[in-house]
Amino acid sequence: MNAIVLLILIVCLIYILVKKSSDTSGIKYMLLGISIILVGGIIAVDANSYLGGYEYLIVLVGLIFSIVGFGKYN
Repeated sequence: MNAIVLLILIVCLIYILVKKSSDTSGIKYMLLGISIILVGGIIAVDANSYLGGYEYLIVLVGLIFSIVGFGKYN
């Protein structure tokens, strides 16, 4: 249940960021998304860290940022 609430909050935050800074180019969003994916992937692969599945949520957020950046035209 906590993961669903966190996912909803993250999606709302991404929506607010996209609407607030509409002058930011799509490439910057894509690069930010790729960076977040890499950080989440490193955390997921590390054998000493276990965040209870939140590392995969970090990867999903990075994927969402990349998709939003791909959809922007400027």
